[in-house]
Formats: sequence, C-alpha cells, structure tokens
Amino acid sequence: MLWTVGFLALLGTQIVAAGRSDTQLADNLKQEAVLQAAADGAVAHVMFSMLAARDPQFQLDGVVREIRVGPTPVLVRVENEADRINLNTASTALLRALIIDVGSAPAVADRLAIAIVDWHNQTNDTRQNAAQAPQYRAAGRSYGPPGTPFESVGELADVLGMTPALFERLAPHLTVLTDDDPDMTTHDPVVARALTDSAGVADVTEGSQRINGDAVLRIIATAVGTGNARYVLLAVASADFQNATPRINILLHERVNRAAGEAVVAAGF
Repeated sequence: MLWTVGFLALLGTQIVAAGRSDTQLADNLKQEAVLQAAADGAVAHVMFSMLAARDPQFQLDGVVREIRVGPTPVLVRVENEADRINLNTASTALLRALIIDVGSAPAVADRLAIAIVDWHNQTNDTRQNAAQAPQYRAAGRSYGPPGTPFESVGELADVLGMTPALFERLAPHLTVLTDDDPDMTTHDPVVARALTDSAGVADVTEGSQRINGDAVLRIIATAVGTGNARYVLLAVASADFQNATPRINILLHERVNRAAGEAVVAAGF
C-alpha cells in the first residue's frame, strides 16, 4: 500500500510539473507572437510616417526612439542605408581604407580589398594579391569567386582572406541595397573616415540628409516584453512615388538574434 501511495504521489508531482512546463511554454510562445506583431507594426508605422507622411518625428539620425504598438513598447532606430559602403560599387581604394579604419594592417587591407573586387568581377587578374579560382583552390576552398554581385553582406564571409573577427567589424558599415557610394553626409564616422582616406583629402563637407523618393531606410525595431523578452526586427525599405500608384519596396525583412540586435541598437554602426 505504501509503495502504491508513493508511486501515485510521484506520478502526481510529475503531472503537475509537466503541466506547469506546458503552461510556461504556451505563455512564452504567446508573448513572442505579441512581440513579433508589435515589431512588425512599428516598422510599418515608421515606413509610412517617413516615406509617405514625411513625419518630422522620425529622422535618419540613428537615435533610438520609443513608440507603442498597443500596450507594447518598441524601441525604434532609423538609419539611412546610403550611409554604408556598397560592396558591389566600392572601389578597391575605398574598401582598402575601410578595412584599415576598422583596425586591420595595410598589408591585410591590400589583399582583402582586391579579393572583394575579384569576388564580383569576372576578370583574369594576374596582379599580386589576386584572388581568382586558382588562389581559392590553393587555399583548400571548394569554391571560387562567382563573378556576380554580392547578394548579401553575409556573403562577404566567404571571400578569401576574410576572418570572422574582421567580418564582424566590417559588416556594420556595408550594404548591397543601394545604388552608389555614400558621401560625406554619412552619419557613420568610420565610413566618413574611409571616404576621406581613400580620396587622400580631408573633405569634411557636411550636408543634410533629406528623406526623398530615393531614400533607403534601415529600421531596427526592438519590441520589449516582460522579464528579459525581446524581439528584434531589421527591415530595409525604399519608396517609389514616381508612378501613378505609389508603393514602398521592402528590400530586407528579417529577425535579428537578440545579442546581435542589442549590439546594433547600442552601437548603431
């Protein structure tokens, strides 16, 4: 009898514990869904406010602002995607300057800048430091440069000579979603320094970045839940108001892992 009572007591404890675990899981999933919806709502609100309504509340200044979507607070940061250097249009000199300005030695920058250009250019480069298919094979890589534009900044990690640590330092200053190089109106001081260094002149001309039909917005929205719950969403969007039917084009829309998202919000660039 005692064994039976003990067994039933143990079974009851396990059932209660499983029930609590299932309830906690359900609560977590519910909160994540709420936070995701709030982040999506905040991004949509910012896109419309800036690209259509020209709301002066939001600026391309990288300042974190709090808005509410229902009861959920969302921290929103808006940047100009054009502040970043485009991997597909940047010159070797500009890429070299950027690599040096994030802390690499000039010799490393020389090799890597050429390798980045070689990645998306179909050439038979015989220069010193060239990074073509033979060099990739010699390094034990099972692939070579595709000779096509970068489809994402993440693709840079596959370029010959790139290391994870250097990629982490470079990525915040790069894009593939613009049409041209940034200029000295950029809010990114590292990019501004690279532009100056690559030109060989101290051009510090200041301009004012206005929101226009060509603006490309980078929006980081962090929905804040109870406890330590966060949902970080990154979106990049442009607007087309030249046609009869105006529209906003979503160029990138993805969840950012929490550590990376908080680093983006804290450091900006």
